[in-house]
Parts: sequence; C-alpha cells; structure tokens
Amino acid sequence: MSEIVSETLREVTPRLEGGSYSILETLREGRLYLAEKAGKRFVLKTPASGDARSLELLKREYELSVGLSHPSLAYVFTYEDDTPVGPCLVQEYIDGRPLDRYLAEHPSARERRRLFDELLSAVGYLHQKGVIHNDLKPENILISRADDRLKLIDLGFADSGVHLAHSLGGTRGYASPELLAGEAVDARSDIYSLGVLLRTCFPHRYGCIVRRCLRKDPKQRYASADALGRALRRRGRLSLWVVLGLAVLLLGAFAHSYLSMRADLRESRARWEGLREAEAAQRSALEEAKAAIDAWYGSEIPAFREAMQAAVSRKELDEAWTGLVDRMFVINYDIPDSAPEAVRPAVRDYLLERYNAVFPDLQLEMIARSGELQ
Repeated sequence: MSEIVSETLREVTPRLEGGSYSILETLREGRLYLAEKAGKRFVLKTPASGDARSLELLKREYELSVGLSHPSLAYVFTYEDDTPVGPCLVQEYIDGRPLDRYLAEHPSARERRRLFDELLSAVGYLHQKGVIHNDLKPENILISRADDRLKLIDLGFADSGVHLAHSLGGTRGYASPELLAGEAVDARSDIYSLGVLLRTCFPHRYGCIVRRCLRKDPKQRYASADALGRALRRRGRLSLWVVLGLAVLLLGAFAHSYLSMRADLRESRARWEGLREAEAAQRSALEEAKAAIDAWYGSEIPAFREAMQAAVSRKELDEAWTGLVDRMFVINYDIPDSAPEAVRPAVRDYLLERYNAVFPDLQLEMIARSGELQ
C-alpha cells in the first residue's frame, strides 16, 4: 500500500466507525452522492437500479477495488448496506474536474504529458493486478483542483481474471471494437482507449503511436501500458536527437565559415590577432560551459541515486525521477543559452555526450528500483 493511501486510511478509518452519513449533494447519474461523516467527505456509489443484478455488480466492483492502492487511483474504502441511500460503496472524494474540462483550460504540453504518464501508471498498475478498466474516458479521469494531479475512477465495467469471458460494457468512442462487440477482452482493450485519450490530449502529435493503439486487431496494438509508455519516451528522445542533429549541422556550417574567415584574415596582422583573441575567448567559454556541466552531473547524479535508494514508495521514486528530469531540462537550455552563440552547438554536443554516458544506466537502475518497491 502506498504511503499516501496509508495516511488516508489512518485518517479515514476512525471516521467510518459509528455515526451516520449526511447527504450533501446528488452527483452524476443520480446514483452517486456526496456525503459527509465525522467532518470527512466521501462519495457514496449505489447500484444502477434496485434489482439483484445491479447489487451484484456493485459488490463485484468492490471486490475488484478492495486492496488496490495507487496514487492515481481513487480509493474505495468499504462497502456498506445501511446508509441513507441504501447499499453503496464508500469512495474517496476528489475535488476535481474531468479531463475534458481540464484540457479546455489549455494546459501546457508538458503538463498534459505529465498527466498522461500518471494515467499510464495507474492503468499499468491495474493490469499488473489483473484488472482491465474497460471504461477509460475523460469523465472517469479527474484532475484535482488542489495540485492538478490525476485520479482514475469507476471500476463499474472492469474485468478481472475470473470475468474475462464476457465484457460488461464501455463507452462508444473510447471502447475497443472487441469490447463493444461483447467479446473477450484483455489489457489491449484498454490500450485502444488510451490511444483515443492520447489523441484527445495531443491532437497534432504522436500520430503513429495513436494509430497503433487504435488498430482493430488487438494483437497489432501495444501489448501493455508500459510498452506504450516506452514508445512515447522513445518519441521524445527522437525529437531531442532531431534538435541535436540540427545543432551538429549548424556547428559544421560554422566551422566551414570559420576556416574560410581565417584564410581571409591572414592578409592582415591586426585582423589575425583579433581572430586569435576571439578563438581563445570561445575556447574559454566552451571550457567554462563544460565545467558547469561536469559540476552539475557530479552533484546531481549522485544525489539522485541517493534519493532513489532512499525512496520508500513508487511515488517518491517517481518524484525523484521527475525532479531530476526537470533539472535536466533546465541545464539543457540554461547553460547553452548563457554561452556565447558561437560555441552553443559545441556545448549542446557535450551535453548530449554526458547524457548518453549516464542516463541509460540511470533508467535501468530506476526500473530495478521500481521493481523492488512494487
């Protein structure tokens, strides 16, 4: 159980014992209620109708939800028969807005990518537990108002290892073809839905990745949420390589112009001395930039490794990695931008060299450490 959920349970469990719920508001579909008990807010989810089948499905949802613990999953605390609204699930209350409303606020590409990574993490966790969500859509993805963190909700249509023979439903436009056809589904059905959501978050990016997610034959899709995440990371690295490739071309063009200029300046002693001084200044600036890069790697990488080993949860591990990547993003732009224009391509080339020497091993260490914290 994650640290966040553990703290939530320590806080919430005493409030669930004794007393009664006060119904504050009726939420969507008329079967969700915002309630309060002992000063704590909850969401009460009731059966879709009053028949035995609906009650059976509600209990089944509780059986699938109980014990699941992930920072990006809404927590289901308990199932209760005796409440003001009858039998219900008692769920975590999230003060947030659905994904589509959040996207209407025009968040940055970086924020949208962070949220999609959180969604991939939650779905990947469900798949590891043998649970297929089967209803991934903006309405079931809440973004908290407090910190813009993602929470995945509603396992009402979910499948597990004992329920994979027949799907319960889904939402047209987001559900896979096999789910809508009532056929057996596996994790690749959720991959289809993730492809639709990826296109929703990034209408003009990741076209090839989206098309693979949306293939009609599940065997031709990504096999897992982790595989989809790796494809997105590779696409990000490819973009970096394109930028760096352009930098190398610019550096080559600069070198050609520089040599031509040196040949011309041989006719004038004064101009030759000026060129030597400029060349020395560039070398000095380049060495200064390299020293700053070396100092950053010499302090940040050991500190990250210490934080990675000290992490006691996947959340802390992810936060350490995100912090390192954020700081890496800053150094990749701040140091070249602060260097003279003439040496910026060489500085970026050196940044790429240091990155390639360190980050592949760090990623392997992250994977290993993540496995230890699983």
